[in-house]
Amino acid sequence: MNKTKAILLFLTLVFPVLIYLFLQGFGKNEFDIPVYYEGGITMPLGDCPPSVSEQVYQLNKTDLDLMLNENTSDGQIVIYEVGNSDSESLRNNLYTFLEKYKDRSDVDLISAKQLEDTVFSTSRYASWKRYNLPDSNLMRLGRCILQLNLDAQMKADSGLVLVDQKRRIRGYYDPYELKEIDRLNTELYILLSK
Repeated sequence: MNKTKAILLFLTLVFPVLIYLFLQGFGKNEFDIPVYYEGGITMPLGDCPPSVSEQVYQLNKTDLDLMLNENTSDGQIVIYEVGNSDSESLRNNLYTFLEKYKDRSDVDLISAKQLEDTVFSTSRYASWKRYNLPDSNLMRLGRCILQLNLDAQMKADSGLVLVDQKRRIRGYYDPYELKEIDRLNTELYILLSK
């Protein structure tokens, strides 16, 4: 009986180690995040034009440059913040996000608000770019380019959009929820590690 117990104990201890070694040798520990609109925009929001194609939907750099009146950088990961009411919790969550990536030159946060919203002051974060846009441009940026469902007051239900280096949409997040900021940080880490 003691010999049987010894064999069972040995197998119980060795079996997990063998599984671990097998997975280390033959498994891949990779994560990926989805690419939105892989076949283009089939059901555009509002009066936005469809972009059905064989290719993945990409943000149009020329439209963005004209709308923001600035030459946007290529090869950047950009988080767009559009259609959010300015509040202390929003700023705190954005600061939490920015603090983690303040030393990265390849990650930008672009905030777009209405013209009558609070005029932005300078920030200690160089990667946080802020714009006040006319309603028509803000609606076009939110609905037609970023595919956010903005209401009549220019507010969105998920006002953060993650866009990768190839200008593809990779995620939507609620900026008022700290767990969503954590999810954004995790998915951004995955993008940066590729």
